[in-house]
Amino acid sequence: MKKKIVLLIGVMLLAACSIKVSGNSDNNQGYILVTNTPPAPTPTSAANVAITLEPISIPADLKLSGHLVYGRGVSTLVRLDLATGQLTKLFSAGGNAWITGASVSPDDKQIVMAFSPSTTDTAQVGYATLYVLPVDGSAEPKLFLKRLADQESYSTPVWSMDGKYIYYAHEVQDTTSHQKYVTYKYILERATYPDGQTQPIVDQAFWPRLSPDGSKLAYVSFNPQANANDLYISNLDGSNPKLALPAGDFFAVDAPLFSPDSKSLMFSAVGQPTVSQLSWFDQLMDVQVAEAHSVPSEWWRVPVAGGKPEQLTNIADTGMYGDFSLDGRYVVFVSANGLSIMEADGTGLRQLSNNATGTVDWSP
Repeated sequence: MKKKIVLLIGVMLLAACSIKVSGNSDNNQGYILVTNTPPAPTPTSAANVAITLEPISIPADLKLSGHLVYGRGVSTLVRLDLATGQLTKLFSAGGNAWITGASVSPDDKQIVMAFSPSTTDTAQVGYATLYVLPVDGSAEPKLFLKRLADQESYSTPVWSMDGKYIYYAHEVQDTTSHQKYVTYKYILERATYPDGQTQPIVDQAFWPRLSPDGSKLAYVSFNPQANANDLYISNLDGSNPKLALPAGDFFAVDAPLFSPDSKSLMFSAVGQPTVSQLSWFDQLMDVQVAEAHSVPSEWWRVPVAGGKPEQLTNIADTGMYGDFSLDGRYVVFVSANGLSIMEADGTGLRQLSNNATGTVDWSP
């Protein structure tokens, strides 16, 4: 029987490296673990290694303000002062550790971080746990959510607008599966802060993002049987879900982002809407993928109230994750090309740095 196999690089390096297998007749969809599970110790000061950070030249004509928190290399979290270009190290783990995502709390005091500590194994598979650290990096990260099993992971953490919850994707082994292979599923969850009481929100979903007005949740669904994902908007508790785009409108979508006025939703997508869903990658490799993250993509936006999606860029970039400036004029995003900034309509694209990984958060 013909099988289609594709190696997923993970959600922005946010989940374990895995192989997704889908067969035409064997009904063996799922994920196969390809490397060993790393340990998950709490970070210590000994791991906060010394690094040298050179200032970044910020275009003066942009008149930027605030700070960006993002990854610099896979194991260092930094904060960039947009007024001065000064970089500050918040935490650096060293070794083959991964800091795969970070989000700043609404009060600009704490950062939640998805972190996979260094391992002595040959490969780092990125099973991440969630930690919280001060926004100025003045103290070591503290464990927030602990993995309950070796082969599970947390990714893409984001705060609710009131700071009472942290939303995230939880990758767990699918114990109900009767497939030939070890399979995994994503559960979109939220945990109360600071006590960490967890609540499942949406099954088979990831990429959570909250609207600035504190009323809506955007996420990406994943259907392993159909090898498809779709963009949804729901209430904060996952109720009343509605498609933001017609199902299957794009070959793949991910990395949703609400505009500051909460009226539109940006997202990364592969291909064009309402046309053939076969991308160049699909045609070349005869495979299907469940997300856009490791395939050349563009930024799009669509009205939250419904309407036709509008393409904003023509960059064929990968690994994109963005955030708006506080005034809504600019969008900054991390991608395979580094750290870039553009006008909210996709014009005026400029690269700020060629060294940026994971996620980016624009804070005061």
